[in-house]
Amino acid sequence: MRAGERVEHDGDVLICGDIERDGAVRATRGDVTVWGSLLGEVECDADACVRAIDMRPAALRIGGARWRSSTAADATRRPAVARAAADGADVVIRDEDVGQDGSTSTSASVRRSSLLTGAYIGAVGLALLVAPATTFSILFDAADVASAWIRVFGVLCVTFGAYYVGTPLYELRGFGAESFYRSTVLGRAFVFVSLCALAAFERRARIGLVALGVVNALSASVMHRALERGRDRE
Repeated sequence: MRAGERVEHDGDVLICGDIERDGAVRATRGDVTVWGSLLGEVECDADACVRAIDMRPAALRIGGARWRSSTAADATRRPAVARAAADGADVVIRDEDVGQDGSTSTSASVRRSSLLTGAYIGAVGLALLVAPATTFSILFDAADVASAWIRVFGVLCVTFGAYYVGTPLYELRGFGAESFYRSTVLGRAFVFVSLCALAAFERRARIGLVALGVVNALSASVMHRALERGRDRE
């Protein structure tokens, strides 16, 4: 929405993009969600909320409560949600990963799960690159595979680790990430099933394959629970 544009709607409003300065949205009987930067003005009913990936509004009016930016420090470039305070006088803006009671929400737990997953995958990848035979021998017989191929596997591990670490960090900068998180649950479930199937044919590597599969299954379970808790709270 460019400067000077206004939108009024009797219900929920979803803006797929930015609301520029001097742009305005008014929603009655609904929430306002901005899938981008909120730089303009938003007005909605007292029981509604305003969400934005980049919450830097010029003004917010939620029922009788009002919020107006007075300093640059008031703005947040992170995903945030705005609601009327309990007394109905002020609008309170909180980071999206903090609940109304101050507790850490699911979004933060998902990020932690992703960072942990990326850390261990990346660490394994680096170990395989630096000491391929020694690291690979922990679970498998290194004599069965050339060190060059082990290092290739290490490169893949570091790459996947970067995905898991980079996603939550980029999300904090305003990029959407849940679709990637959910895809990792299916991907790691597939890894678990595939490795267990391979273990049935590769007897010499059976224990190692099952161990890797179980690690992926547990990691997928943690991520899935975190995502579902987030859905229940919405």
